Amino acid sequence: MKIAILGGTGDLGKGLALRLAKNNEVIIGSREKEKAERIASEYREEGKKFGLDLRFSGLTNQEAVDNSEKIIISVPHEVLPQFLLTLKNYEGKLFVSPVVPMVKTKAGFSYEPFRVGDREVSAAELIKSTLEGARVASAFHTVPAIKLSDLEAKLNYDVLVAADERETFTEVAEIVSSIEGLKPFYAGKLYTSKYLESLTPLLLNVAINNGLHSPSLKIV
Repeated sequence: MKIAILGGTGDLGKGLALRLAKNNEVIIGSREKEKAERIASEYREEGKKFGLDLRFSGLTNQEAVDNSEKIIISVPHEVLPQFLLTLKNYEGKLFVSPVVPMVKTKAGFSYEPFRVGDREVSAAELIKSTLEGARVASAFHTVPAIKLSDLEAKLNYDVLVAADERETFTEVAEIVSSIEGLKPFYAGKLYTSKYLESLTPLLLNVAINNGLHSPSLKIV
């Protein structure tokens, strides 16, 4: 598969890029093509340390969308609304969101959904309402970025996926399953994204309060 990662220079974006590039061609998207190319080169070199020939290329965000049918949006939630307005030619393409709108307070982490009019919506729903005609799913919220980025770490996590159509879930499940150690489960239609996204601050709070390191989920 050819998969574009917009925001592939952040912690989660890097981890997904490194893992996905083992079995897929990955396009790193950034505002500046030179930065994307530099990051792609750095990721290739990191793979070589582990004897891996990882397939990366670097393009601007829009070029990445133009050159892929499957796109992961991994930008900070603070910039997501404005970022989405910069994209075009996205109709019919699949966008996967691991974005979690949350804030850190003295008490811990708190889930803070977006607002569209008088409605509270998840990041995935915001993407769906902004990129009209695109297919949208949400996934990867509870996979620890630090574990993804460590190519020596063995993964054993379940990934909950929300999408309005089962066909869309099937496509996302193929992406998830291409990462060794990850197993996809269908959580339901896109409105369930708000529950999936809120699991991230919940797990972070559990980690803080119990001295845990990078907790995740298994369905049993």
